[in-house]
Amino acid sequence: MIVRTYFIIFIILLFSAGTLNAALDTVTVIGVGDIMLGTSFPDSSALPRYPERLLLQVRDILHSADLAVANLEGCLMDSGGTPKDCGDNTERCFIFRMPESYVKHLLDAGFDAVALANNHVRDMGYESYRRTMAVCDSAGLHHAGIYSAPSDTFSIRGIRFGFAAFSPHWATARMYEYEKVREIISELDRHCDVLVVMFHGGGEGVEYAHTPRSNENYNGEIRGDAYRFAHTAVDAGADIVFGSGPHVTRAVELYKDRFIAYSLGNFCTYRRFNLEGARGVAPLMKVYTDKQGAFLSAEAISIRQHWPGYPAPDPENTALRQLQALTRADFPEMDSLLVIEDSGRIYKR
Repeated sequence: MIVRTYFIIFIILLFSAGTLNAALDTVTVIGVGDIMLGTSFPDSSALPRYPERLLLQVRDILHSADLAVANLEGCLMDSGGTPKDCGDNTERCFIFRMPESYVKHLLDAGFDAVALANNHVRDMGYESYRRTMAVCDSAGLHHAGIYSAPSDTFSIRGIRFGFAAFSPHWATARMYEYEKVREIISELDRHCDVLVVMFHGGGEGVEYAHTPRSNENYNGEIRGDAYRFAHTAVDAGADIVFGSGPHVTRAVELYKDRFIAYSLGNFCTYRRFNLEGARGVAPLMKVYTDKQGAFLSAEAISIRQHWPGYPAPDPENTALRQLQALTRADFPEMDSLLVIEDSGRIYKR
C-alpha cells in the first residue's frame, strides 16, 4: 500500500511538472493601440479628475501577460517646450501633454513598455520627446521609437524581450526606411528570445479601416505602407507586430508563423478623441507564442471606451466582429490558415 501511494504521488508530481514546464514554455504578450490619458494643454480642463481610475477595468487583463505594450499617443511633460504650430486651424489643433506623474498609472495598470513612434510625441517640440524618455527611464517604463532610441531589450520572468517601434513621422524611427528597419530588427533579434515591434501609420478614421498593400496618403501626408513594413519586420526577425494609427480596428494576419495586427485602434483616449462608432471600440490583443516567438494562439478581447475615455470589456464583442469581417475582406487567404472564433480565440487550422 505504501509503495502504491508513493507511485501515485510520483505520477502526480510528474504530471504537475510537465504542466508547469508547458506553461513556462508559453510566452504571453498583450498589445493595445493608442493611449492618451488626458492633456494639460492649453489648460487642465481635459485632465481626468481621477486618473488612477482610467485603466481600472482592464487592469487585471493587462497584468495577466508576461509583457504588455501600448502606443503612447502624446508626451509626458509638466511644463516647458514649444507647442506645435497649427496655423489658423485652432479648432483641430490636437496637442497631447500628459502630466509626468501619469507614468505611474501606466505602470500600475500593467504596462511594461510603450511605443513613442507617433505624430504626437513631439507635440511640444523636441523637448517633449526627450522629457518623455527621461520620465519613462526614471520610472522604469521601457520605451522605443525615437530615432536615437528605436529599440530596447529587457528581461521579464526569465524571457529576454526585444521591443522596437516605428512611424512615418519626424523625430521617430521611420517605418519606410526599410534598410534601417531591417538593420534595427535583425540586430535586436540576435539579443532576445521574443521580439515585439509596434508601428503607428496609415490613414485616420473609419474610411481607413481596410489594410491596403501600398503607401497610404492622409491629407496630403504619406503615412507609410503598413503591409510592406510588417512583412519587412517579420523577415528581419520580428515575432509579433502590433499596429496603430488609423484610430479604428484593422485586420490580422499570420505571416511566416508570426502574428500581425494591423491596427489596434483607440484603447484609452481621454476626452480629446472622437469615440463614436468604430473609433470607440478596439481589440486588446493577447498573443501566445513559444519561447522563440512562434505563434501558438491569440485572444482578441473587445474593449469599448465609455465617454470621456474609460476602457472596459465590451460584452457585445463589437471590435471582434469588425476584426473578423476585415480579416476576411483584406486577407482572404487567412481562411485557410487562421480560425477567429466568435469567442475571440484565434488559432491555426
